[in-house]
Amino acid sequence: MSLHSFAVVPYKDSPFLAPCLDSLTKQTVKSQIYICTSTPTTQVSETAAKYGIEVFTTEPNQGIVHDWNFALQQAKTKYVTLAHQDDIYLPRYTELCVENSEKFNDTLICFTGYSEIAGYGERRHTLMLYVKRLMLRSFMPVNNYICSKGWKRFSLSFGNAIPCPSVLYNTRLLRDFRFCHDYEINMDWDAWLRMANMDGRFVYVPDILLAHRIHSGSATTIGLGRQARQREDLHLFRRLWPRPVAAILAWFYSRSYKSNEI
Repeated sequence: MSLHSFAVVPYKDSPFLAPCLDSLTKQTVKSQIYICTSTPTTQVSETAAKYGIEVFTTEPNQGIVHDWNFALQQAKTKYVTLAHQDDIYLPRYTELCVENSEKFNDTLICFTGYSEIAGYGERRHTLMLYVKRLMLRSFMPVNNYICSKGWKRFSLSFGNAIPCPSVLYNTRLLRDFRFCHDYEINMDWDAWLRMANMDGRFVYVPDILLAHRIHSGSATTIGLGRQARQREDLHLFRRLWPRPVAAILAWFYSRSYKSNEI
C-alpha cells in the first residue's frame, strides 16, 4: 500500500491541470491521487476520468483555506501533498520525500527545492530563489532538517522560504491540523509558524523536485494585485518582531515580488 497521496486542489478550469496530473502519474514511486474541489466543472471531471482519478466535491464559496482543509481530511495515507493544479512535480518527488521523511519518526513536514515556470520557460536561478535557498541552507548548514522549536520559528522570522506546493504533510502527527481562515494568501507561512511550536522536525530535500508555475490567474499574482499579500506579510512579521523592525522587514520582503512578474 502506498504511503503517500497527492491531493490536487483545482479551482474552476485550468489549462495546466492535465500536465500536473500527468506528472503525478509518472512518479518513480506510485502515490494515490485524488482531486478535491469546490468548483466542479466539466473539464475537471473529464480530465480526472482520463486519468482514473476520484473527485471529491465540497461546498462552494468557502474560500481556499476551507478547500485545503477539506483536501487534507480526505487523505488515507501517512503522507499527503496538496498539489497545486498549475505545477509540475518531477519524477522523483514522491520517492525522495517519503525516503527522507521515513528516516525519522517525528517528521512533521518535508519540502523540496523548486524552480519556476514563467511563460514558456523555466527559471532555476532568480534572486528570490537564491535568497530562499540561502535562508534554508543558513538554518540547516549540516543536516537537512530542523528539530528545535525555537530554531524552527527563527528560521521563519525573516520570511517564508518553504515552498508550499512542495510540502509533504505527515497526517499521523498532524491529524488535527487545519489551515487558519485568518489568511487568504499566507496561510502556509502561518501554518509553518504554528507547526514550529509542535514537537517534530521540518525535513528539507534540496533537490529541485517541483516546477512552480507563475501566471496571471494564480492566487499569488491576484493577491499581490489586491495588496492582500503585502498586508498579510506585515501582519505576520508583527507576530515575530517589534513593529518598527516588522515594517522594515516587510518592505524588504516586498522587493522579492518582482520575481512574480511574468
